[in-house]
Amino acid sequence: MWPISWVFFHSLYKVSISGQENLKKIQKPFIIASNHIASYDSFLFRLVLKFFTPHLPLRFMAVDKFDYPHLNFLTRIGVIKVLYALFGVFVVVPGRGLEENLKTAVDIIANGGNIVIYPEGKIVKKDGVAPFKRGAAVLEMKTKVPILPVSFRITGEEGMARKKLTVNVGEPLWIPENMSEENVTQVLYNSVTNLYYR
Repeated sequence: MWPISWVFFHSLYKVSISGQENLKKIQKPFIIASNHIASYDSFLFRLVLKFFTPHLPLRFMAVDKFDYPHLNFLTRIGVIKVLYALFGVFVVVPGRGLEENLKTAVDIIANGGNIVIYPEGKIVKKDGVAPFKRGAAVLEMKTKVPILPVSFRITGEEGMARKKLTVNVGEPLWIPENMSEENVTQVLYNSVTNLYYR
């Protein structure tokens, strides 16, 4: 997917990725926590990790019911299910409970896999980072693996042929064991927000 992703994103945007050297400071398994700006965010990680990387595969936590009618249509006709199967996405179900929804992620990490989670819990089109939900913090507290914060941001005037897409990769976070769930959530939120406005 790297060549396809490279052509796709560089055709649509002026792409700037910084902080990729931080990937050398982390080893599997780990969690990536990122804000969520579009349905194609997950493909961006293929560019972030570069062509040769020891950090694949990534497994993505996602839902299959959306706020956007066209995505729900793709779910109904089975397209989303196929894409999820191809790209290592596992589904969480709102209302099923955090413990149940995180079981797959915990198992993946226990087997040495890396998880990507969008703690906002939805796509956020407006500028800024929405408040984080508890999932990423609880997953970290269950697994005690490091977290890599990442931010995505699109800037530019309306009508511009190619807006700027900025990706910032932060320093890995090793969370102290005595931190509360609320404090871990706040640390993750602050880290991604600081990268977003860098």
